[in-house]
Amino acid sequence: MAGDANLEIGLRWDRQRDALWANLRFEMAGNRDEWGQPDEPLALDMTQLRSLSADSERYGRALAEMVLRPADIGPFYRNAVQTSQREGLTLHLRLHITAPAQYHAVRWETLRDPQSNTRIATQAGILMSRYLSSPDWRPVPAREKRDLRALIVVAGPTDLAKHKPNERTLAPVEIDPELEQARTALADFQEVDELARADAGLAQMLDAVETGVDVLYLVCHGALVGDVPVLYLEHPDRTADRVDGRKLVELLMALERRPTVVMLCSCQSATRGTEVWTGDDGELSALGPRLAGAGVASVVAMQGDISMTTAGTFAPAFFSELAEHGFVDRAMAAARRGVEARPDWWAPVLYSRLRSGRTYYKPEFTARADNTWDNLRAQLATANLLPVLGPGLADSILGSRQDIARRWVERWQMPLAAHNQGDLAQVAQFLRVRSTAGDVRAQLLEHLNTEIARRQRRAEPGHHFHDLSSNGQRPEDAIREVGRRLRADDPGDPYNVAAALPVNVYVTTTWTDLLQDALRDVDPPREPVTMAFAWHKRTDPEALQNYEEPTIERPLVYHLFGRLEDRWSLVLTEDDYFAWYSAWLQRRGKEVPEVVKSAFVERALLLLGFQLDDWDFKVLFNGIKSFEGSERRRENQHVGVQLSPENQLIEPDAAQDYLESYFGDDKVNIFWGTTPTFLKEFCARMGLAT
Repeated sequence: MAGDANLEIGLRWDRQRDALWANLRFEMAGNRDEWGQPDEPLALDMTQLRSLSADSERYGRALAEMVLRPADIGPFYRNAVQTSQREGLTLHLRLHITAPAQYHAVRWETLRDPQSNTRIATQAGILMSRYLSSPDWRPVPAREKRDLRALIVVAGPTDLAKHKPNERTLAPVEIDPELEQARTALADFQEVDELARADAGLAQMLDAVETGVDVLYLVCHGALVGDVPVLYLEHPDRTADRVDGRKLVELLMALERRPTVVMLCSCQSATRGTEVWTGDDGELSALGPRLAGAGVASVVAMQGDISMTTAGTFAPAFFSELAEHGFVDRAMAAARRGVEARPDWWAPVLYSRLRSGRTYYKPEFTARADNTWDNLRAQLATANLLPVLGPGLADSILGSRQDIARRWVERWQMPLAAHNQGDLAQVAQFLRVRSTAGDVRAQLLEHLNTEIARRQRRAEPGHHFHDLSSNGQRPEDAIREVGRRLRADDPGDPYNVAAALPVNVYVTTTWTDLLQDALRDVDPPREPVTMAFAWHKRTDPEALQNYEEPTIERPLVYHLFGRLEDRWSLVLTEDDYFAWYSAWLQRRGKEVPEVVKSAFVERALLLLGFQLDDWDFKVLFNGIKSFEGSERRRENQHVGVQLSPENQLIEPDAAQDYLESYFGDDKVNIFWGTTPTFLKEFCARMGLAT
């Protein structure tokens, strides 16, 4: 979807001036990026809109007159639509609302095009959603495409007659019909769990969610008490558990795993004419922005009463589309068009934190997959490949660097924002400010020894840490032994695959010698030569003068960011990365072997085990860019980065554009998936025996 166009209309409430201001942005990747900020705030006549709530057509026209004004926002919108249509692009229209609840209650989906008088939300080529930010900036996980799991929760307390929120009578919940409608909606999901009646309590729901569900389909009565949404779940005795929406949000934010999509469904209430409708006037939808603020990727709710006929058509279409391709805004548009002939077509609303709309990913290249595999095969056959190995290759031994960072944050109670707590360089820098560089390195070694000891204590017979000989002084010895056991048990271990590559130079940012051990273990053995960029001290000139040209049988393993064998060589804190880059710019010409410098410029790069938002990759990438001869680098097609989709913050389409901006169009491709997944397919396609 990198070629799509994006129109973002930001709506921001200014409390001091009691006004709603707009800002506008229209962008097309590599082609156009326009923005605007109207001089006057929006003048929404809430009284007029409420008076038109029974007529969605007149409501939409009135809202368009207030928002898509001919003096500013209207022409900007028209230009975005016409440009997208002319270029044959899908236009993602996002309303980014940062305002009180009354503005979320506006039926934005009814907006009509001022010129054609057609519904914007159902137009072909336009995907409309409400885009919401969150105070919790932990990455929204895009999980690998697999059998999708859903959880249905239907709450029908037996004492609803006692509760009259805002003087409204809550109808009894017909649990079995509600369950059947939910099952029908989720028919394309391979695994569907259910909680109903006495099991439909808050604790049971949260416990089930934390085990890992893709979709939470929640059916219950809801109410809006003041500005606070309230849900009526069940106690074990089946009486009503009146759950404050703020409490639910707080509990969800504490969970490590949250559903990717939540659908909020009000209960059937009363018959109007020949149809059954809900009866809460969409009050449950007020929970939608709060759930998105809690870190849920996407929320679908009903912003008004909806008939069971419309709901019974919309929900199956939405989930069927979602299961097929995983883009929530596309699923929403298709399902909405399926009910556009209905009078309540406007009721479903999408709140999303996903700019691309992607809820899961398929392990594959972002583009040109067949050509990329063919090119990799050719580069490997001609020994024109430079493997560049990142820290992610060793995650299976002691966890990732993100794990180390979070452990340190907990240990020292560091006051860092949630989205920075997995950044080891920043966390180590925080520690460095309070102590010394030597202390930070000592803390790293102590952490590794402590983690090794902890895993040894918990290891059962047959586990890789069981009966592990460790002296508690040199964590690298234990790490290398665990690496040996992993390689012996798994032919597809990342280091087994790397050691099987017929290349004479490897570059790594890892701190271990796991690659060297793997090279010695292959058949026939390969005896590596280990060298490192001595950023913290000057290299011995004789070492380079006496260095022999590497061969496939005797390859060079070149460490960029240090080794555990020499704690002072470790690039760990932000200060270290800056010092490393300064030394690289000043000394790489004389102190980096010629074979490494030429490989960076002339060979195709295969980057493994990185995340684009990690310091390792960012500094490495700029280090590569600093070499002269970039025109030669554009002669090869490069492969990377094996993103870790459940941890990283950068979406694959943006990553593709970012790398292409330097390597050149069609000269780099990203495999959207984990390193083990990539290597499994890589070995199969390359015919590598591991």
